Amino acid sequence: MLTKRIVFGIEFNSRSTRPAWKIGLTAGWIHYRMSVFMKYTMKSLKKQTNQDFVALIQYADCTEFLIKQELGKYEPLPENIQFVPASKYQENIAQLITGFDRLYLVRLDCDDMYHKSIVQQLRDFRPKSSTQALINQKGYIYDAVRQRFTATRHQSPPFYTLIYKSEEYLKGKRHAIPGGHRYVIKLKHEILTKKGNRNYMIVVHKRNTLNQNLLRKAVFHSNRIKLDLILKNFCKETAAEIGLEPHQPVNTTQDMVSQ
Repeated sequence: MLTKRIVFGIEFNSRSTRPAWKIGLTAGWIHYRMSVFMKYTMKSLKKQTNQDFVALIQYADCTEFLIKQELGKYEPLPENIQFVPASKYQENIAQLITGFDRLYLVRLDCDDMYHKSIVQQLRDFRPKSSTQALINQKGYIYDAVRQRFTATRHQSPPFYTLIYKSEEYLKGKRHAIPGGHRYVIKLKHEILTKKGNRNYMIVVHKRNTLNQNLLRKAVFHSNRIKLDLILKNFCKETAAEIGLEPHQPVNTTQDMVSQ
């Protein structure tokens, strides 16, 4: 049987060296985004029913002091969840996949969540030998400010897993996705959510302005009992336990980018 190494590739502020996203290098942005990461994404990772994975969270090298300062405010990270400087990201992956037949590179934003069974699903799934990507088309949108939710489906959302032969990845092979996540559907792919399971949760909080448009495109539900049942499948906490986010206007000057 082929051996798999499952790696979550998560960008924290590693893209913030680009001029349009410089806000991600500031102490204020890092402080807020770390609190969101810990409240949602970290809990989703820690509550995976199968912990046989490694999550690599990339940060801009120049913000290492600020990242470590923020991490020091929380309990120590589990061994399989690691913040790494962007310059060392590929080196870390190379070390992790040595000795494994396949790399399953799971994409996740640093403020979203996967279903608690996603790692187990990836372990159990037997893709075709030619498959390059596994796509999750069904999920939820969670409005963390107003405590409401809606089911959603996208043909090629940013919740996918790229599959590589480890030997080829180490030699530099990468699947070309020139159009970003919308292009993944054009790769040789299989759908991981065919059975109706909803595997991802987009968290709309007060500062991810790019996702604010999602609030205007769907009918949301405010049934707290149903919301709590859904949340328990992603982070095993209720809305009350997570904590209600202050309902404040978005500061479009300071919070232009959702990474």
